[in-house]
Amino acid sequence: MRFSGLVAYPVTPFFPGGMIDLVTFSGQIARLADSGVDEICVLGTAGSFAYLSNEERGNVVRTAVAAAEGSGVPVGVGISALTTQQVLELAWDAENAGADALVVNPLSYVSLRSPEIADQVETVSSSVSLPLCLDNNPATTGFVYPVDLAAELTHLENVVAFKDTADSVRALQNRRHLFEQLCEPGTAFGVSSPRLIVDDADPTTAWHTGLAAALPREFAAFRAAAVAGDDDGVRRWREAFTPLIEVLRWERPLSSIYALNDVCGVHTAAPRRPIHPVTSQSRDRIAEAVQTVRHAMAG
Repeated sequence: MRFSGLVAYPVTPFFPGGMIDLVTFSGQIARLADSGVDEICVLGTAGSFAYLSNEERGNVVRTAVAAAEGSGVPVGVGISALTTQQVLELAWDAENAGADALVVNPLSYVSLRSPEIADQVETVSSSVSLPLCLDNNPATTGFVYPVDLAAELTHLENVVAFKDTADSVRALQNRRHLFEQLCEPGTAFGVSSPRLIVDDADPTTAWHTGLAAALPREFAAFRAAAVAGDDDGVRRWREAFTPLIEVLRWERPLSSIYALNDVCGVHTAAPRRPIHPVTSQSRDRIAEAVQTVRHAMAG
């Protein structure tokens, strides 16, 4: 797994009351593996990893690996946690379960410093053989990955990718330019913000997004247009996805991604408490925006 192309981040579906629905999850992964996405990553932010026990996370990994088996679509696993020991335990469990790669961001309660991030990544890198993707997700971690730190860590043998975000397309392009000057040659660079993906539509970066798990065929068609240099197709998909991006930007991300998946047919209750679901009005706006995307696919 090289973290290239279209990387889909599915939700972990729940029953009302909060129990994980592994049957629905297995079907979701099997459909994703046959949808045109290039790679799947479970237990990202969209997968509610922070609200699951280690045992639950292990069950999610094993279910995903089994559901994707034989498809040729690799399965990556988010292993972020508050302590390095827990990160290591999650990494070992994912590796033993047959995962293809790992994603780690600098999750913390007390703000971490660059040497502490480096120590954690180096510890994990030396303890597993799977490829690692570094994840810059300041909206949830409160830590903005310095580009030079991310680039320095790519000199570790199994750090193969950097998943980045920024406040604007221009800022992202500047970060990418600096990263590629400093990183180990061949390291994959990806973008995780749905707004930046849609606005930039750069086919030379990996697209990491939970939207691709909810609307995989539509997002795969969007990326295919970008890769083919089909300007008209890119413009059509950008227009189709923009209303959905605008609705989601005003909602709490985790609540809205669960509502989006439920609207799109991945039957799930809201995230676990204390996170509240979106309002019925917001759900209606999400459903209306999804229809716009689906009409573009039909057209």
